Amino acid sequence: MKSENYAVALVVLAGGKSARYKGNKLLSEHPISALSLIQHSVGEAVSARNDIALTSELPITVVTGKWHDSVNTQLKQSSCKVSELPISIVHNANWDEGLASSIRTGLEHLLSLSALPTSVSPLADGLSANLTHVLFTLADLPSLSAHDFGRLIDVSKGSPDHIVCSEWVKEGDTDNRLTVPAIFPEAMFSELLALRGDTGAKPIIEKYAKLGKVTAVPIPNAQFDIDTPQDWEKFKRRN
Repeated sequence: MKSENYAVALVVLAGGKSARYKGNKLLSEHPISALSLIQHSVGEAVSARNDIALTSELPITVVTGKWHDSVNTQLKQSSCKVSELPISIVHNANWDEGLASSIRTGLEHLLSLSALPTSVSPLADGLSANLTHVLFTLADLPSLSAHDFGRLIDVSKGSPDHIVCSEWVKEGDTDNRLTVPAIFPEAMFSELLALRGDTGAKPIIEKYAKLGKVTAVPIPNAQFDIDTPQDWEKFKRRN
């Protein structure tokens, strides 16, 4: 694939229940930026998009779920005006199914804006924007930066037929984890659309890793997520 034909779109998955947080964790304040977690996470994705000057004109897709109304409101506040940013907010009505439904919702939305053949998705028929890759990330990863996204995209441009994912080792462990943020090429879109339940894209990454079609990029920041209020205290101690 020629570099000028490479076009990646970003999807921020923000459709979780926040069950362990006992409230909407995406509204909690990021201690470094002083923004809400959802504003901070989307802001880093926007910065990456602007810094790299992505060839795709598709907006960053934010997939909401149970907390759609409050997340939507946060992103429309003066500190993060969605009308002034390349963002498209999409509500996943099936959020209770789990992560797979948010992945499908985000990808289907992008396909509805793109020119992919109907063999991949009937939503894609007759539209004009090109799309060759999708980067999925989670909204509750407070350490991720625009630089992290940029590194993944640079590697993906060099290996466009591979899944390019984040690699990290949990403290006290020896096994490498291969996770999102991850970039998936068009050839894997149909498998992403077939995902069900709360497993996410892990089975697809594992399948193609065995086939030698996964390139891992060390992204230590991908290991830190916010599940409980206490996780913010751990985050502060790290930073």
